[in-house]
Amino acid sequence: MAQHYLHSKESRNAARFIQSLNESESESWLALLRWGSHTEQGCRMCGSFRAHYRRRHRRTWHCAECDHEFSVKSGTALHGTKLTYRLIVELIFAFENGAKGQSLLEMSRRIGATPKSIQVFFGKIREWMVHAMDLTPLQGIVHIDGGYFCGKPRPPRQKIKMPADALKVRFGKKSPTHPDKPWIDAGMTRRNWLKRANKRVVVALCESAGNREGSKRSIAMVCPAEDTATALQLVRSFVSPDAIVMTDESGAYASIGALVKGHFTVQHAREFATAEGVSDNMAETFYSRMRRAEYGTTHGYRPKYLQDIVCEMVWRENHRKTDQSERLRLLLTGMLHAPKSRWWTGYWQSKNRAGELGMNYFMKKS
Repeated sequence: MAQHYLHSKESRNAARFIQSLNESESESWLALLRWGSHTEQGCRMCGSFRAHYRRRHRRTWHCAECDHEFSVKSGTALHGTKLTYRLIVELIFAFENGAKGQSLLEMSRRIGATPKSIQVFFGKIREWMVHAMDLTPLQGIVHIDGGYFCGKPRPPRQKIKMPADALKVRFGKKSPTHPDKPWIDAGMTRRNWLKRANKRVVVALCESAGNREGSKRSIAMVCPAEDTATALQLVRSFVSPDAIVMTDESGAYASIGALVKGHFTVQHAREFATAEGVSDNMAETFYSRMRRAEYGTTHGYRPKYLQDIVCEMVWRENHRKTDQSERLRLLLTGMLHAPKSRWWTGYWQSKNRAGELGMNYFMKKS
């Protein structure tokens, strides 16, 4: 039997190196990743790239051309953080190491920083992941499916007897007999009925790697609905016309065959996959990662930052077999070359993003 990737030495080839770093070595490594040199630095104000004057005790440089003072973190996604370089490396290492995300409170206790600091730091990583998600059209065999998140119901204090048409009321197929208290006819508590407003649908598109290797690359986003208009827009924008698409029997995907080379369906009410191999298991695998993170790591998602979580899980899914040192390099290089955070700088001073992100945000970029 072939060895699982997580048992291989490539899955842990950076751990000893990270554990051995001190503060100066961490700063030097980040400087190398940002500027490609141990001896020369780039001033963010005048653009001068040379050996600038070092202020060792402040861990900054004084520009030899314009007198501006800067550090490795200046003007990057790490701009303004008070965390030490050693803690920055440790946090990103821990973030990379969690297959289903990383708990804020657990990391707070591990490194001795406040939960607020960890939340902002992880938020900045996810912000970079939102901008870095590869939107190149998927090719080959593509699995598409929708999954629902947020608005998670809370078990009631006591068991509620389900009315005969409760499900029809829940999904809007029948009007409630008590319009002022519709949750009674839906067999729910008032609290869970109101939580339904927070429910969001995430549509995942996963390109097959072939040879039973799972997905090669995924794209996922929060959508206004899982309907025909949304499906057509997603396939038109993010799936190559030469691709073969596999979905479940949902009517939302009935019309996408005209946009691609082939469209095959599996009836989930009867089977998970057909005898010919038609399934949407790669999309289901992506949702499994998200649900395990929701129930086991974060203990809940919120609509405003759901797309950020989705992009994080896309990154984890796409790089699940990339060796550890390369994942670290991708994360650190991305953070050090990203601009100053717009959504998380000043977050605890109420300077945060106005609303939710979703499909329309990426349509403007594609």
